[in-house]
Amino acid sequence: MDTALIVTVVVALTAWVFLLRSSMISMIWGPVVRSAGGDAVWAAVTSVVLYIAGLAAFALVVLAVHWALGGLPARALVLVLSVLYAPVAFMPAPDRGARPYEDVRRALVRAGATEEQARACAWATGPLAFAGLAVVGGAVISVFAG
Repeated sequence: MDTALIVTVVVALTAWVFLLRSSMISMIWGPVVRSAGGDAVWAAVTSVVLYIAGLAAFALVVLAVHWALGGLPARALVLVLSVLYAPVAFMPAPDRGARPYEDVRRALVRAGATEEQARACAWATGPLAFAGLAVVGGAVISVFAG
């Protein structure tokens, strides 16, 4: 496979993720946190459980697509699914700011979370973004490796 194509896809996917990340926090993560009422621990636990469930579901769908379709149709569909899921998978990714997860916490507060909920959710779910990188990255690699 052409290395330039792979690099182009990865760069485009990264730009896509950072373009939509805060919107995904507002549309998906914010309502999850608000559903916990004012309880920061419950919001963090719910966030972690739903994040892991989402990763597992995405991984199973990717495997099912490769199994059911195979070849070029599977690769095309997995690439589309990866592009759609990547902003969700990278919602809790830590930033490089002076205060870890500052942008995630700020986006959660804008989405209706309390400061305590935002802090608890960011710290509990944030490290899982590396698992999200592995799952989405594995799906993208499966597009080019086969």
